[in-house]
Amino acid sequence: MIRPSYFLFLLLLFVLPLFRNSLANAQSIQYAQRFPKSRLYSLSPASLGLGNMDGTIAAFGDFNADKFTDIFTLGQDQKSITIYTWDHKNFSFSPLLHAPHIQHDSIINNIIPGDYNYDGHLDVLVMDEPNAQGEFKMKIYFGNGNDSFVTPALDIPSAKTTLPMVLDLNGDMKLDLLGYSWETGELSAWINTAQSNSTNQTTSIFDLTSASSYFDPTFTSRCRWASPHSNAFVDLDGDCLADVVMVCDTNGRQSMQIWSNQRENGFKLRQTLDLPSNIGPLAFADMDGDGSTDIVFTVCSDNAHCAIHTVYNQQMGLCSKLDDPNSVGQCRSPRQLCVADPDFQFDITTPNSENYTIFSLAPYLDQGETVLTLDRNFPGTMPVPLHPGDYNLDGYPDLLVTTTKKVILLQSVWCTAQQCTDAAIKSNKRTFSLVRNGAESLSKITSPRHATFFDIDEDGSLDILVLQDRTSRPSTQRTPRFLINNFFNDAFFMKGLVSNGAHPEGSSTKPYGVNYPGANFKFTVLDTSGTKRVHQVPQLPQTGYMSLHTPYCLFGLGRTNNYVEEMFAGVTRHQNQNYLFYEGVIPNSQLVFLPYQPENVADSSSWKVELYVQPADYIPWVLVSLVAAALLLGIVVGSLYWMEKREDEKERRKALHIINFDAL
Repeated sequence: MIRPSYFLFLLLLFVLPLFRNSLANAQSIQYAQRFPKSRLYSLSPASLGLGNMDGTIAAFGDFNADKFTDIFTLGQDQKSITIYTWDHKNFSFSPLLHAPHIQHDSIINNIIPGDYNYDGHLDVLVMDEPNAQGEFKMKIYFGNGNDSFVTPALDIPSAKTTLPMVLDLNGDMKLDLLGYSWETGELSAWINTAQSNSTNQTTSIFDLTSASSYFDPTFTSRCRWASPHSNAFVDLDGDCLADVVMVCDTNGRQSMQIWSNQRENGFKLRQTLDLPSNIGPLAFADMDGDGSTDIVFTVCSDNAHCAIHTVYNQQMGLCSKLDDPNSVGQCRSPRQLCVADPDFQFDITTPNSENYTIFSLAPYLDQGETVLTLDRNFPGTMPVPLHPGDYNLDGYPDLLVTTTKKVILLQSVWCTAQQCTDAAIKSNKRTFSLVRNGAESLSKITSPRHATFFDIDEDGSLDILVLQDRTSRPSTQRTPRFLINNFFNDAFFMKGLVSNGAHPEGSSTKPYGVNYPGANFKFTVLDTSGTKRVHQVPQLPQTGYMSLHTPYCLFGLGRTNNYVEEMFAGVTRHQNQNYLFYEGVIPNSQLVFLPYQPENVADSSSWKVELYVQPADYIPWVLVSLVAAALLLGIVVGSLYWMEKREDEKERRKALHIINFDAL
């Protein structure tokens, strides 16, 4: 028989770990008490530690590499940068010591955090315009991994006419630049020559050269970048290797060039598209959940009639069970998602068709209201793009639209006969519906200038950040209005982060905060009906004009009763296997890919994957249930033990009264 003391000892060994988890999740209970209803909750800047913030939020990045996203703010003078780090314990931002942390001499136009010297620490590229001659000077402030910067900063050759874009041109995972050189005025490439683990840089780490080594000048000469542009570094042909999108301007008429990444052979022009008149900035997302990245933008006609245009990427999809297993090149098997489709294309010539849908915003805009595509109250050029993001975690990106009067949250829904053609409905294309219930606090924000998605406290839900204009005159002063996404969604999420492959020797911190553009995720999900879907999510597809993209990917899985069976993470490294296949991923978790490769390795076999499971709010209730069940079982065991002991006592007493008649 087990002794009671031994039973209690075993119970304590089983309960104490859960009790420790319940203490760790006490903040989750406070969170649920603070935000009890299914809706958006508006938080004041002071409640998040930003009451004294001077200027506007300009960029995101994990500066202290603690897996919590921090913010970079541009001061009211437009010459200073202050970094606010996220304090998970106090649920607020706090500025680093000795603010401001960057003091510039000229008006700053763009801030692009990234690891430019490839040492695993987050640096900051600052672009400014010192004069009206079209010169953009650039300077890099190198982070030392100790919440500060190395001095002095490094000047790099200037750009001209329009801001350059940050990308990886030569496939070495280092951040290069592409734009127009101030010296030559031609399309040029700033090739990163930094040595691995180089902490201090006293000489230039960029080799300025002609872009003709990567792009055919016959076609680039026909494309003069728009100013402002919405260029992108994103995978469009489906091989998990980022391609280049250039937005051109010819006498006020915009077009787009799509350059496919050919690895060592540079980039090849795949398609040139004439864009509609009065078009806004381009955005990129897998809008219909078919495993390919689509293009979405707004168009406002002269009579202020605005609409959202979605141009779908036409490429081979996921093979179904009925497809011929020998149909190579016609569809992708779930384990071959990173196979390029050389025949991919966009059809922008046939609006309101199967592969080009238009959603009118007229019923949702007031008289005189229009979509805001350019912030004219900002001193300088500041486009305002659409921001895709899956706020309800159903697996299909929704949209944040900034207008001249308010911010609109549009939910992705299936096409209907009232809004789409029969061909679009048959091919499972998407349209939008306005989110009204629970979004009242969003619609009450007046004078918005930019709205984007941002996961506060890294809890697996896309919250909303709205930069609100403080004055009616040109100024950088914007009030940050954060809205907590507390919608109760019966769905799972996945969060992914791909590092740049840097391997900081002798450092105790891992390169979580490097802001690596061009990575992408492809994964399959089995829904409750047994249908397998494939989705693609790009990481940091655009870096120009303070685009406010997050350095991570947060995407919904919808309702599923299974693991994520196939997960691909692609990088920009020029090799045949530029991706890592990972299977059996637990939903509601975060994956961090560290694609470090020694020089003698030519595939992804040396990559590392870290998985972090999101603790749930119901763990304390599991503890309570376990303790209650243990007490109930203890009472039952004690009662049975007492009853059995009483029966034994009765039997013993009866035995004492038995007379042995055989002995008489």
